[in-house]
Amino acid sequence: MKKTILFSLCLFVFTSIAVAQNQERLSVHYFDVPDQLVEEFLAFNKTRNQMLEDAGFGKDFYKLYRVTDGDEAGQYRYFMISQYTSDKHYEMTHNVSEAYQKLNDSFWDSELGTIFTMDNKGHIYRKVYRIED
Repeated sequence: MKKTILFSLCLFVFTSIAVAQNQERLSVHYFDVPDQLVEEFLAFNKTRNQMLEDAGFGKDFYKLYRVTDGDEAGQYRYFMISQYTSDKHYEMTHNVSEAYQKLNDSFWDSELGTIFTMDNKGHIYRKVYRIED
């Protein structure tokens, strides 16, 4: 009986840890890019994705979407999403290399960086976790 209880407890703890470490996560951004900065933003995103691909994180890590020109949405016309297997994976993709950090620093220091500030009402950012299979 003690072995069964101990085994059940161990199984529960192991399963909880495994699920917590492997729960699918997404980072989701809704935002707008001024027309005069679109090409600069696309170039930044392409460079960033290439650096992540070169580091082994797969092609097009940050997926970027835009509503059609005919869409009547006046705000949040852009959407960017990235997927992570764990919090550790998230941290790894944000600490790729010194060159990657320099690219991100130059982004934050540019006019584009003002689009993504967390207190800007023109940008919505969420880390979301999958709740169902």
